[in-house]
Amino acid sequence: MSKIEPHGIRNNNPGNLRRGSDKWQGLADPQTDPAYCTFKSPIYGIRALARTLIAYQVVHNLRTIREIIGRWAPTSENDTVMYIKAVTETTGFTPDQALDMHAYNDLKPLVLAIIKQENGQQPYTAAQVDKALVLAGVEPPSKNLQQSRTVKGGQAATAATVGLGALESIRDGLAPAQDTLQTLVPYLDIAKWLLLAITLIGIGVMLWARIDDYRKGLR
Repeated sequence: MSKIEPHGIRNNNPGNLRRGSDKWQGLADPQTDPAYCTFKSPIYGIRALARTLIAYQVVHNLRTIREIIGRWAPTSENDTVMYIKAVTETTGFTPDQALDMHAYNDLKPLVLAIIKQENGQQPYTAAQVDKALVLAGVEPPSKNLQQSRTVKGGQAATAATVGLGALESIRDGLAPAQDTLQTLVPYLDIAKWLLLAITLIGIGVMLWARIDDYRKGLR
């Protein structure tokens, strides 16, 4: 028998945002749940969750987990104390630690903790969550381009290609002294094939990185 997913996951609404007057981006048409929003994809549902937390800070000046969860999961509907405890354990933040919902490193852990608490699981990839946060207006810290897999692969391929050219020049330079340096030629041939292999591996790394990023939604 197949396992039934929580309705927050089924609705692509992992924050379990209730239907109301808010015209969220990515709302499904029609809305099939009478009480909770249904989104076209989980990315839009996570975005709505993130935008709600940002609004808590901007509109209501709520900055701590105790304040935020007190509004998100009020005692009239939830065990707020246990909710706060669960979120602090998941995020590693203290209940009264001041957070900034415009900061990726504060917002993302809180979003993930709420998803887990609301659904008993957190099934989304890092790429999906990051894409949702970008749509909500919060960018991840920029990566150093020199450290990217694509650039590293390109650097390896370029270095190997340059090395091949250098070997050919050395070999050409040996021609006038071929009799005395003939024994070096086989080693240069071996080095040439090794560098060619490195070039192909570097190109392969670049292609794999592009395909892997596309598969994960990083387009």
